[in-house]
Amino acid sequence: MKKNYTIHFLLLVLLFNSNAIIAQSTEDFESETAGATNFTDSGQGFTITNGSGETTYDIEPFANGGWNGSSPDNQFIDNSSGTPNQNDGTSFTITTTDGTDITIKSLYLFVSKRNLTAGVSTTLTIEGKRNGATIYTIVKNSGIIDGANFTPNNGFNFINFSTEGSVDNSNKNVDELIISATGNGDYLALDAFTWSAEVLSTNNFEIAQNKIKIFPNPSSELITISGLKKDDSYKIYNVLGSIMDKGIIHDKEKINIQNLNNGLYFLKFDQGNTIKFIKK
Repeated sequence: MKKNYTIHFLLLVLLFNSNAIIAQSTEDFESETAGATNFTDSGQGFTITNGSGETTYDIEPFANGGWNGSSPDNQFIDNSSGTPNQNDGTSFTITTTDGTDITIKSLYLFVSKRNLTAGVSTTLTIEGKRNGATIYTIVKNSGIIDGANFTPNNGFNFINFSTEGSVDNSNKNVDELIISATGNGDYLALDAFTWSAEVLSTNNFEIAQNKIKIFPNPSSELITISGLKKDDSYKIYNVLGSIMDKGIIHDKEKINIQNLNNGLYFLKFDQGNTIKFIKK
């Protein structure tokens, strides 16, 4: 019997209209290991790296000291350990451990002097990077909650990437986020880190379909890739934005898709091209 794939293509149209495949998740760090410099959320690994002059950014426990977006919680990223220099600001980086592109939707950031007394004077800078290149820079030098007052949001600033700085950065693909503060803003804590899968735009599909072909399509067992000029890394996403398979492929090589459930998938290459196929 002939199968009807109309539902899949209607879904594809909806995805194009939103310009993204959405699989949003919020990491509140409550189930992570205290003292760790890495964490995993929805199957994606992340790494925490100290900025210049810092040695102690990691996941720290402190009862009711965090903010999960609606109420206090007990674990978050901060630099509370050690005795770094004061009045010279601070910084740290969060990267996807395997270099996967993501979009960042929002986060909560506690900013204060090292001794948690009132009177912080600082400028916040949040820089999103992809493959080492700067994609966006958010600068916040006013309206910063002094965390030492513990109000509102338990002292945490809400950073909404769709509106902060009057620019929507929430659908821009990055693999690295650098957060820094100047002046006496020597203590930072981060909680309720909300992120989503990378954006697959209509331009990606148009370019890909002119250069790269998948056959047979639909397929039940193997797909062959043609049109690659050199070996390339790839990832296969389902319609929810979850990575189902990944690897490195050369021109005219086959990919085994027998283990995928029937439905619509997106094959994205490291060079940026994306093409759709159907597992039947």
